[in-house]
Amino acid sequence: SEVTVPAGRRLEMQQNLIRSHATGVGSPIDREVGRAVMLLRANSLARGNSGIRAEVVELLLSLLRNGIDPVIPEFGSVGAS
Repeated sequence: SEVTVPAGRRLEMQQNLIRSHATGVGSPIDREVGRAVMLLRANSLARGNSGIRAEVVELLLSLLRNGIDPVIPEFGSVGAS
């Protein structure tokens, strides 16, 4: 980027970046769709390109097996990478 953030606003920018990735609005998506998203995420992480431990994938699968489902709003972020 060619935009320079003034030193006095850098902390605010970093906080806003985190907030923008943690925001969601709208009604929750269907339970089955949320579970599918979680399974797809586990599959993506299991490939080993995200730099996370295998225990994270196991935790996601354990949550699915035990009927613990994510509540995902219609619009917004579910994370990256």
